[in-house]
Amino acid sequence: MKEDEFRAWMQAQGQAPNTVSTRLADARRVERHYGDLDEAFERDAFASILKDLAYSAEDNAAGKPNTSKIQIDGDPYKSLASYRSALSVYRQFRETGGVSAAQSQADRIRAFVMKQVVEPARRAGENRFVVRAGDVHKQMGLQDTMPAVCSAIGSTKFQVLAGVRLVRREGLEDSSTTEFTFETVSSANFDVPRAEAILRERYGDPDVDSQKMVSFELAGGQAIALQKDISKVQLWLEDDERAVPPPAQEVQSYAADKGRHSNLPGRLSHAPPSDLRNAGFPKPVLSVRASSEGELTKVLDWYDGGGSGLNREALERLKALFLARYPDFEPEGFAASSGGYFEEERRYKDVLLARAQEALRKEPPLDDEALGAAFLDLLTGPDSGLLGWRTDARIKNLRTAHPGVLERHAGQLARATDDLADAVAAFVEGTWPVFKEGQEKNLPYSESRNIPTMIAAFARPDEAYGINTDPVMRTARALLGKPVLTYNPLSADEFRNVLDLMGAIRNVMGREWDWKPRDLWDVQGFIWAVNRADNSQVDNAASTGSGGGTTVTRPTNLILYGPPGTGKTFATAEEAVRLCDGTVPESREELKSRYDVLMEAGQIGFVTFHQSYAYEDFVEGLRPVTGDDGGSESQAGGFRLEPRKGVFREISALAEQARKSAGRSGGYNLGDRQFFKMSLGRAGAEDHIYDAAIEGDYIVLGWGGEVDWSDPRYEDYQAIFDKWNEIEPGTKGNSGNISQVWRFRGSMREGDIVIVSEGNSHFRAIGEITGDYYYEPTGEQTYNHRRPVRWLLVIDDALPIDTIYDGALTMQSCYLLKEAKIKKEALSRLLPSDSPAVPSAPDQFVLIIDEINRANISKVFGELITLIEPDKRLGESNELRLKLPYSGDTFGVPANLHIVGTMNTADRSIALLDTALRRRFRFKELMPSSNLVPDDVEGINVRRLLQTLNDRIEYLFDREHQIGHAYFLGCATKEGVDEVMGAKVIPLLAEYFYENWERVRQALGEIEDEGGFIVRRRLAPLAAGEVDYVNERWRYTVRDTFSLEAYRQLTG
Repeated sequence: MKEDEFRAWMQAQGQAPNTVSTRLADARRVERHYGDLDEAFERDAFASILKDLAYSAEDNAAGKPNTSKIQIDGDPYKSLASYRSALSVYRQFRETGGVSAAQSQADRIRAFVMKQVVEPARRAGENRFVVRAGDVHKQMGLQDTMPAVCSAIGSTKFQVLAGVRLVRREGLEDSSTTEFTFETVSSANFDVPRAEAILRERYGDPDVDSQKMVSFELAGGQAIALQKDISKVQLWLEDDERAVPPPAQEVQSYAADKGRHSNLPGRLSHAPPSDLRNAGFPKPVLSVRASSEGELTKVLDWYDGGGSGLNREALERLKALFLARYPDFEPEGFAASSGGYFEEERRYKDVLLARAQEALRKEPPLDDEALGAAFLDLLTGPDSGLLGWRTDARIKNLRTAHPGVLERHAGQLARATDDLADAVAAFVEGTWPVFKEGQEKNLPYSESRNIPTMIAAFARPDEAYGINTDPVMRTARALLGKPVLTYNPLSADEFRNVLDLMGAIRNVMGREWDWKPRDLWDVQGFIWAVNRADNSQVDNAASTGSGGGTTVTRPTNLILYGPPGTGKTFATAEEAVRLCDGTVPESREELKSRYDVLMEAGQIGFVTFHQSYAYEDFVEGLRPVTGDDGGSESQAGGFRLEPRKGVFREISALAEQARKSAGRSGGYNLGDRQFFKMSLGRAGAEDHIYDAAIEGDYIVLGWGGEVDWSDPRYEDYQAIFDKWNEIEPGTKGNSGNISQVWRFRGSMREGDIVIVSEGNSHFRAIGEITGDYYYEPTGEQTYNHRRPVRWLLVIDDALPIDTIYDGALTMQSCYLLKEAKIKKEALSRLLPSDSPAVPSAPDQFVLIIDEINRANISKVFGELITLIEPDKRLGESNELRLKLPYSGDTFGVPANLHIVGTMNTADRSIALLDTALRRRFRFKELMPSSNLVPDDVEGINVRRLLQTLNDRIEYLFDREHQIGHAYFLGCATKEGVDEVMGAKVIPLLAEYFYENWERVRQALGEIEDEGGFIVRRRLAPLAAGEVDYVNERWRYTVRDTFSLEAYRQLTG
């Protein structure tokens, strides 16, 4: 295969770099199994290979095995389609004679006209200009090529590249007198024909071209169509429910079963042919209207890139940060072999890459273990530094403890020719038990990402990206508004997400910035460089509103409702994790673990409503308070009433702080530090002390009198004790003038963290000690003792201390906090990063309200009914703030706070909810799903049992009182089913039917007195004359166990 020429030919065609890489990899694999591709092309133009690779949608639906020579572990339908596509492109390359990497004559003509005519016209502000074919022919020194000149200038490709539109063509055909009049493209002259020209240039010939519709098949098999029977530019796209919506103003979604334009092609149609129906069609689609060529281009880039949806404004800011670091980078870009970037980022990587490729080509070939050892030696050697010294040391220790294990898997990964993401995932699966050994409390997820992906990037630099977790996560949040990695070992899908993101960035670098990236290592160098802590600062403030800047998740107000036992609690956890992380772990255990971490970090809050729950509990209310926060050792009697925040205000304060610090927080190094609680005056009574300390960058202690404790001898506790007893004889060691002075003077050290309290349950600032104690008399006889600090966080609305500390604070002014109780992940997230600010979406917060319908909603929410509307959130277009009744504070609800409620319809119908609440929430019904329960448990068809029960309940009562599937999920034995029926289901039925046991018997299908579930006995009548009625009376008894016949009778 002529690989270099094929790559150059595809690049000249304008194909995306990740597409070029994929097709090269696929062609290589086909050649590996079927022999030299050029010989195969000469033999029969790949006809026999394509026949062997044939695999239709019907084959896929029928589960037909892969019969080709290529072993495929994943989906054969998609994989074989990709290989056939690569062969077809290579055949086109051979058929067109594109064996030379040189630019075609037509390309040179177009480039000449753009440089000599189009660009000067634009600079001069000319919207219309004329190109004369003879002038171009003469100026370029061409001979007898006038038809080629006219063809190149009049082509659609030229119009797309130059951003112009052909107005008219005059003069003799293909002669020196042929003149082309163009005008620059704007939204004013953007129409359906222009859009069709762009699509044809981008995707080639359409597969459907009718009067009403033109459609194209993309390289990945998905379809795109342009509607031609309306005046506006309207696209039809497949909707695969990507996290980032199309970057267009007018988007409409169509469910799989919803009707749509009748002329749409098969994959987009609501009535596809039978072969596509067998493959799962029809599927949801999107109709997208583009109002300008720029908007159309963004939509196409989004669709081509798998919905990467890059935030271009944020990407341009990263570009500015990169160029500020390497001012000599342009115009040569990544192609340069000298300069700041090359010396700092590329030179040493080229050396490592050369050694890796040499190991791969070694003759005779190294076995897996030897090859893996060579790659690991490169990765952790003195010339690398890609992983950091801690990870390098850990790998070396693991290789010693488990000889051959890492080496063997590394060698298999380096040599792998299968799907790249699957190969990386196989490495992770095989080595994870080794990596997590001894790390159970702090699982090494980062190592599962960076080690295998670096190995893969050494072996396949054009296809693989070496992950450094923090830079990748920060960049993803900046450009996508969501993470691409979860708190799990790296999976194949996650690596594909990373590759999609980096491929999209590489595409912009190559096609728009003309930076000439050589491979994904250049993208990796860019990502690493813009996330360096020592970068120059640029204007990169991130917008969190809906108008642009950073992509953010829209505020969610959601209520999950349904009968009891339908999984609402699990669904809230899943929804909360999705809103916070953008993704959800695959397993239930991993989901629970991640949910607990987010709860611990304060990003998820939980509250249960009940009949006594009030506004004062939820928003704010007055609470009795005694004492103060000044560290006084005496306390006046009595109490006072102070406004205290409720659950909603507490989590709102956290969300608002995250919104304000988006892009500037996270990843603060908290290692090897002590943590101190510090009071700066009594909150509310001595705020001037606090304000002065914040403004002066110091902390101050009110104990210690007018003694200057700077003398080195006071580093010793005993010296402080003795000195103060000279002043006040008999003072004990627990006095603040001794113990707290020693903490402040002798125990604190530079780099330690101080947490400034507001009362005993909140904090309002965090600082880092930057220097030694010094004495600063104030004339007030107190607050004379200071230490310089760097304020890391100053909060307008104090946050609850349990956000960062497991426990309440005491009234002492200064004391050492227990490190084990510090919630370091939550604290680190609040503090500024060591890296420069990168535009990114703020952390998302979720408040779960369980049993939301059991409280008086209007009374509990109060003015929040207005403030929680999505467009009235802080940072949104109609943001609104209101004055609260108890505190008088001005308050608004942050846009990054989501509300997820649950509602048991057996308690209360949606129709009975407050109308204002119903308007402001989206409702999602969760009904029993019988297919989730076991089909057979020791002779009991549990699935049919649940379905039959619910059918009877709906007939006898209503659909809101059905039995949820969750009751039966844990049933593995008949004894377990009996337990659920006797202890849960039958009592619930009795409650539903208000102790009407005949109705309960009907629901259970009982027809005999000696029922399988309930036995009834007629009660003997009382003596004549004792009652005034003669109706029959019954005693009902639930059996201890139930026979199989009882279940069969119920299920029919």
